Amino acid sequence: MKRLRKVIRVDNLGTQQRASSAKWGRLVYIGLIIAFFGSLLYYLFGNVVVLSADGIALADIRAVDASYTATIVEVYVKQGDHVEEGAPLMRLESFAMVKEIADLALRDGELAVREGQLRGQLNVIKTVKPLAERNARETTSTVEKFDKVSGRGLVSLTTRDSALQDSLNAAQRLAELSSQEVSIGSELSLVAKSRAQSNRAMEQLKKIYADGNVKAASSGVIGVKVPMPGQVVQLGEQLLQINGNTAYVLAYLPDQYLFQLKTGTAVTIRSGGETAKGRIDSILAVADALPDEFQNLFRPRDRSRLFRVKLEGANPFAVSQKVTVSGCALSFCWVR
Repeated sequence: MKRLRKVIRVDNLGTQQRASSAKWGRLVYIGLIIAFFGSLLYYLFGNVVVLSADGIALADIRAVDASYTATIVEVYVKQGDHVEEGAPLMRLESFAMVKEIADLALRDGELAVREGQLRGQLNVIKTVKPLAERNARETTSTVEKFDKVSGRGLVSLTTRDSALQDSLNAAQRLAELSSQEVSIGSELSLVAKSRAQSNRAMEQLKKIYADGNVKAASSGVIGVKVPMPGQVVQLGEQLLQINGNTAYVLAYLPDQYLFQLKTGTAVTIRSGGETAKGRIDSILAVADALPDEFQNLFRPRDRSRLFRVKLEGANPFAVSQKVTVSGCALSFCWVR
């Protein structure tokens, strides 16, 4: 028997279409509800089962600080410039440093004059002292001779007393010269030491000032903060920072996680359209508060343990750029 084709009734056609549309609407609605709650659960608890740690791309940083109060005259670099070790960064002028160097130079001149005076006095003493020693010996010998013949009445008391006085004066003069020689020698040694210290201080001060030229202590990339010409900087104030060529990522572990994480584990680092591979260099024994941009709005402020990731290959990230470290779920890590 030939099967008859089902005929659609015209009187309930609208009802049949509305039933089909309602069915698909319910499915879409349920799907959206499931997707919403699934996303919410992943947002709240996803980092427990899947490694998705927030981090910051960093580099070895060397700060360039002002070693003295000065005015910036010229700046030779700008943000993002790559500089080599020893490259000029800027030139400063400091009245205080120039005055300090001038004062040390004046002090060195005064010490040099005093040293010359002492050496002259010492030379005079060394020249006169042998004569004083001879005079003391001869006057002493004369007194001894007078003592031997004084009992015979051959020498008058006046002559004998005069000889004694001359011997006393000669001995006293010799003692004074000897004392002055020792005193001037000691003072000369102290002046020489003071002058050497003054010279070292002046050379070190000149080295620090370097005519106001500030040079890069290491190669790297200039940071965001760069001073302007005419700006006055104080002692210890940071002028700029140089981000080194050795890049790494400092990431924050969740408080609880079910995946295996150890030193040497391969991970993926992502930020925007940039991707790089790396390995966990170390899991640090310190914790820190998460930056505001990493905080979960539905939880109190967290403090998380830190781990360091070493990049493999070229670094595509900028310094201080926010990144995400991933690569593991439960006990499985898919990055090799």
